[in-house]
Order: sequence, then C-alpha cells, then structure tokens
Amino acid sequence: MLVDYIVDDKKICTFEIWDDKVPETAKVFREQLPIRTVLQHAKLVGDQLFATLPFVVPWENLYLTEEIGRMRRAEKGTIVGTVCFYSPRQQLVMTYGEDLAVEPLLNSLIGEVVDGGLELALLGERTWRRQGGIVELRLHEESTESAVA
Repeated sequence: MLVDYIVDDKKICTFEIWDDKVPETAKVFREQLPIRTVLQHAKLVGDQLFATLPFVVPWENLYLTEEIGRMRRAEKGTIVGTVCFYSPRQQLVMTYGEDLAVEPLLNSLIGEVVDGGLELALLGERTWRRQGGIVELRLHEESTESAVA
C-alpha cells in the first residue's frame, strides 16, 4: 500500500506500507486514512520525524532500533527512508538521515519511502529547528497521476 506524506499542503514523499509483513497495520491505515496530525522531530533518537496518529496497531515485524539500523545498512546501504510505527505512543516514524540512536527500543518496521527522499531530508532539517507543521497522510492515487502524465 502506498501512502502520500503531505506537510503544510505540500507533498513531501510517498512511502510503502508492506502488506505482506505488516498486514494488520496496513489494514488499520487503510481504514483510517486520510489523517491529519502534527509533525515533530525525534530529537533524542537522531534524524527522524514522527507524527502521533489517532489509533493503535499491534506490534508486527518487530525489531530493536539498533537492529533496524544494522539491517537496513546491510540491505540498502542506508537507513534513510525507513518507516516504523512505535505502537505504545502511536507514532509513525520516518528516518530522513543517517543519524540513528543505537538503543534497545522496540519498533514495528512497517515500510520504506519509495519517492521523495530528498524532500523528506530537507523537511527533516527544517523541522529540527521548528516543529509543528501539519501532516496529512492519504492513500496514494496512482491512477490520477498516470492519467495526468
């Protein structure tokens, strides 16, 4: 499932939620989208943005943060674009840079950014200095884009 990540009415990126690895999470997102919430920077855990969502999902595809960093670097060469859901606080977490705290914090690894990585990185740097943008998450409309192109 593809989701558009829009901040202050500007599309920043599109990310994929892995239906095969996190089916319950994908189901809840489909039922709840579109969603509007507030953008925040995860100042204590590195180059991450997060947005608190109005629902809880079960833990799926569970890893420690330090494992996610090692695994993504081995598979992709980078942790940029990693998408997690931290269930206890209902937070959608997106990694925009290479700084990620090495800590034993559990997260559901739910997907990855598939388009707009540079825009996400620029947003991360801006949000580091000034939080509070309005995030909108909505299903990506492939049919609309292909009809326009």
